[in-house]
Amino acid sequence: MSLADAIAQLNSLAPKAAGHLIRPQDWNALISALTEYGAVLTTHDSELSEVQTQIAAIVPQLAALTARVDAVDARLTDLEEQVTPLLTSYRVSLASERSTYASGQLCELIATVTDLRGQPLPGPAFPWVDFVSSWGRLRARAGWNSRAGTGDNSLSVQVNAQGIARVQLRAEHSEGFSELEEQQISAIMQVQVPSQNSSVADVLLAAPAPSDARAQSAYQVIHAEYERQDSIAMRMYADTYQVRTREWGVQELVPNLWQQWRDQRSTVLAFAKPDADPLTPDGARGSASIQVTFRDWLWPWAWNYLGNIDELVIDVTEHLRPYFDRDDVLDKFIEDVDTRYGKLGLIGRTKYIEAVKQSVERMQLGNDPKRQGAKDQVLQALTAQQSTGYTGAMAPGLFSTYLEQGKLTGKAQTRIDGVQGQVDGFKQLEASVNVIEGRMQSVEKQGQQIQTGLTSINENVRAINPLDDASIKANVQKIGVEIAALRNMIG
Repeated sequence: MSLADAIAQLNSLAPKAAGHLIRPQDWNALISALTEYGAVLTTHDSELSEVQTQIAAIVPQLAALTARVDAVDARLTDLEEQVTPLLTSYRVSLASERSTYASGQLCELIATVTDLRGQPLPGPAFPWVDFVSSWGRLRARAGWNSRAGTGDNSLSVQVNAQGIARVQLRAEHSEGFSELEEQQISAIMQVQVPSQNSSVADVLLAAPAPSDARAQSAYQVIHAEYERQDSIAMRMYADTYQVRTREWGVQELVPNLWQQWRDQRSTVLAFAKPDADPLTPDGARGSASIQVTFRDWLWPWAWNYLGNIDELVIDVTEHLRPYFDRDDVLDKFIEDVDTRYGKLGLIGRTKYIEAVKQSVERMQLGNDPKRQGAKDQVLQALTAQQSTGYTGAMAPGLFSTYLEQGKLTGKAQTRIDGVQGQVDGFKQLEASVNVIEGRMQSVEKQGQQIQTGLTSINENVRAINPLDDASIKANVQKIGVEIAALRNMIG
């Protein structure tokens, strides 16, 4: 019987009215119920004793635990005092639209600054973010309070009410370009390549190598933009790259960049701080970093542009060939080349000079010494111009200077040839005088006078400077006077 059954039996026995008899079964049920009550109470008493024993064992443990809790509470209080200053730190994140760009595109970096719980920071004094790039130039977006660093490799920007600061990362050689000029370059990078149905930038980023056909189709679009006369943005961008890239002048010593792209990986660091006052001792309260890659397509494009020269050689040949039929051939070259040269960029000038050189070298001018001489002088001027590299390309008048020197050299050579002829004549005259001297020696009476005259003639001949017109005229006159005197004496 369970305790519940015993309780139910007891409930069934009551209530009883006066005079009711207690039947045996009722008495037995009562006794059974009471027996069950006794058994349960006995069990509970045993269990209670066991519980009391366990409680007695737990009490010391509770005391020890209470002591440990008190110690932990004290340590938490101390830790809270130490952590409280750290709660003023920031959480900084740095993101960009994508990780790879083509040189000429603008990479926008977004820095977000919050408290450690990710909540916006209270104003009105919002923190600043110092940006530092390992490669590339930084520029703040319009609308943000900023302070630029020297060389654009560092930049400080104050976040707005949303805790955001935006900056632009550009190619390393773009220092000094205005925002408008770089927007023009970025727009060119978005021009569609007709054969690819993709932008120039996307084609260059997708091409596996600089020599790939897809990359070369993009080069053709850039060729056209570089040679435009109504917009020089691409010309300035490419020429500046050539001037500021040190390896350009020693391209034979660098790896073959026609077989593989040269990707420049830039690491940008962002440090958040409460203000931009250098006198405030606050350090960075949060930091982040990001890596962005820029594809350098300018180097292989330039070599493709310089190598694409056949059409230009044909055009130059048709234009310059008639000049060799003129007497003022060098003047025409100076006039024509200066006019066209001045309209080109540095890389374009390099290509044009090479085209003119190849054109002149291939011209068949016959055996006319005048034409051949003009051709040689033009080629010498072109070779001298090429030897100066891009430094000479920055000075459009150098080619003219070289040709002017060629003209002066030709005139000097003509004069030297004329003087040489006169010297040869004087040598023949000296031989004749020597014959006369031999004959006159037989004339004893007039010998001394003739000898004196001959000596004077010899001295005058030796005194002649074939490069000095005044010396030639003066000594020839003296020789003529002496010869006339000798002839008179001989009769």
